[in-house]
Amino acid sequence: MKIRLGELINSGLWRSLDWIYPPDCASCGEPGYRLCPECQAKIRFIRGKRCALCGEPTRGAAERCKPCQVSLPPYTAMRNLAYYEGVIRDCVHALKYQHNQGLGEYFSGMLASLVREAGWAPDLVMPVPLSAQRMAQRGFNQAACLARPLAAHLGVRYHPYGIMRTRDTPSQVGLSGEARRRNVAGAFTASTEVVAGRKVLIVDDVMTTGSTMETSAGALREAGADAVYCLTLGRFALRAGLHNLHRHQV
Repeated sequence: MKIRLGELINSGLWRSLDWIYPPDCASCGEPGYRLCPECQAKIRFIRGKRCALCGEPTRGAAERCKPCQVSLPPYTAMRNLAYYEGVIRDCVHALKYQHNQGLGEYFSGMLASLVREAGWAPDLVMPVPLSAQRMAQRGFNQAACLARPLAAHLGVRYHPYGIMRTRDTPSQVGLSGEARRRNVAGAFTASTEVVAGRKVLIVDDVMTTGSTMETSAGALREAGADAVYCLTLGRFALRAGLHNLHRHQV
């Protein structure tokens, strides 16, 4: 009941703020919307058949994509709301670099529907953590802006400190897939007291190569998490996205 009350308070707070300080569309700038109907219609949501593990859109009868058939990821399953392009890229940039935290609440209902569609039943919701240095510089964690209202929608406990970043890592912008994996290797640790025996849903803004989620999930598993579900707002399209990593700030 307290969590449901928190959901009502959170959504009511943002509606009140929108009324007092009318927002502008995060993509096109049209007044009066966090994201106008025209821009929302342009989002390329990820639908249809996906790999049961990594969430990569697939074809054919196999439940797992070829990479997941060869090597199992440390997480139980991953899902992503939409491709990281156009409007979604604008929204992530507005959330991350312009402090547009209202977008977290805006997308939380869609993310909650995705969790329910996947059949996940997490005990805890956590954001991928920032390092202490990055947190001090930015003042907030954009992943937490998504995770906190999502937890309220799901009626699940939000716990921002079950996993921690143990060292500051250089920006992932412009790094290749292998360089990204090396960059975050060993960068996370999780609390056994918090996560052992529990199903954890970990949330981030964008999945590029999956290295951050894999490392986070590995830390949670080592700490005894019973299952680790990974969820992001955006996902790079495998071919075009990875080819153009250097072109976009993520």
